[in-house]
Amino acid sequence: MLKVLIVEDDIFDYTHLKNIIDWNQEGFQISEQIKNVEAAKEKLFEQSFDILITDMKMPGQSGADLIQFVSDNFPELKTIALSGYKEFDYVKQSLKAGAEDYILKHELRQDNLRQVLAKIKKEINKRDQKEDSNIFEESFFMDQKEILVQNFVEKLIRGHFNNKNELKRQIQLLSLNFELKNIVITVGQFDNYKVLQEKYSESKLMNLKRSFINMVDEILRENGKSFAVLKDEKKFLFLFSFKDNSELKINNSIASALNRIKTALKNYLNITASFAVGNILKDPLKIGENYREILELLGDRFYQGKDMIIYQNQNNRVDNQQFNLDIKTEKALQKYIDQKDYSSLKLELESIFNKIYRIKPGLSVVKMTFISLINIVNSKIKDKNLKKEKIFKNTGNPYQKLEEFNTLKEFKIWIEEIYNNLIIELKNKNNYSDIINKTLLYMNKNYDKDITLSRAASEIGVSYSYLSRKFKEECGQGFSDYLNQLRIENAKQLIEVGDSNIKEIVNQVGFNNYNYFFKVFKDSEGMTPSEYERKSQK
Repeated sequence: MLKVLIVEDDIFDYTHLKNIIDWNQEGFQISEQIKNVEAAKEKLFEQSFDILITDMKMPGQSGADLIQFVSDNFPELKTIALSGYKEFDYVKQSLKAGAEDYILKHELRQDNLRQVLAKIKKEINKRDQKEDSNIFEESFFMDQKEILVQNFVEKLIRGHFNNKNELKRQIQLLSLNFELKNIVITVGQFDNYKVLQEKYSESKLMNLKRSFINMVDEILRENGKSFAVLKDEKKFLFLFSFKDNSELKINNSIASALNRIKTALKNYLNITASFAVGNILKDPLKIGENYREILELLGDRFYQGKDMIIYQNQNNRVDNQQFNLDIKTEKALQKYIDQKDYSSLKLELESIFNKIYRIKPGLSVVKMTFISLINIVNSKIKDKNLKKEKIFKNTGNPYQKLEEFNTLKEFKIWIEEIYNNLIIELKNKNNYSDIINKTLLYMNKNYDKDITLSRAASEIGVSYSYLSRKFKEECGQGFSDYLNQLRIENAKQLIEVGDSNIKEIVNQVGFNNYNYFFKVFKDSEGMTPSEYERKSQK
């Protein structure tokens, strides 16, 4: 739909022009009446239009003045002059200023108006197609080069090239701003990438990353022969090369470039990133080996924090030391939880994190430690019959939550909060009678078996009717409803861990019938087990 601005001070002439054809059916959308040139100028700055139809003689400035203004400021806008007998001099001026056509008011008919509009519409469509074609060709070329450069870099870091001549030939073919001398690899990663994914659509995020690479290339041009490329979803790679052999000058140049990039990221894209910088390489055939070292070095951002620059020659990781959450430490955590002693519990957690920070073990080892700390909490929730959402504060799958943490500090803050919530809930736990506590303990230990109220009563040594009445009084719901909810909570945990399929989980938590499990799960959670599985894996 092409947008038409009509500038006409006479209401009768405007109404006639408005009603002479069905503008929408012809593919046009017309504006409300604009009565003078000043108002038209304001409208043009407020909105975009494709066609201007203007009267020639109006109070103040003339239509010819408006067409001249459009020619100077909006050259893409097509204009049509509308005039009477005595204003033909204005028409001549308008044609000289760039008007596409003119229509005399006394000759204004459906056929000649349609003819003029059809001609202009055809010109606009032709222009737009040409522009789209040019944009497509340019975009296609840029996209192809980007893919070729990424493929080249992938081969480079995998050690695909066996001699410098082949490497040099590829660099020349791709017209890369790079030399095979004094090479420094820098690998970076966007901080809080999950936040970016939640904030932007996939296409918007890709455009954001491409804008970042273009911005980096501009900065790198001033720092030797260097270029940048996106490595994967979160990471990017800078390859620096320098003619100057001075190590001091090279290091200063890289530090200057990276600090400028960090500042630009914050100021223009409102994000931060962390960088790992390698040593100076004299042999380009060692790029692949060095890249793997730098990739491992980037893992230290987990210990050093976000928005950091980590240098290979300053790496202080303690090698040849192992770390694990030993039985003694686990027992200490269990003891302080049972004693509801958060002060001692926090000191024990501090000791664990200080040891992790000092040794800086591999991230896979750290992740297993984190899982163990979460398992302790889940075990207490199960044993003490606590509500999981009150401990984890509805943060979703706690195991999936691990993927969101960028630094050791972030996880430390989170796990301390979880353990604090656990202690609070234990302190606030309702005081059940001895009979109900025994019943709940029996249910927690045997929920995966075929248990009934009758069997529970027999196990505890009371009558069926007495236990049924006491259970409902103290727990606020019947034995069967409570057992179903207990089984569903355990099923949710197993789904979140992801080691078993749903049909296996049905039997593992004590349900004998999948259809019944499906119904109880949906009634409880408001979604099917499969929907919950998909949600927990996001």
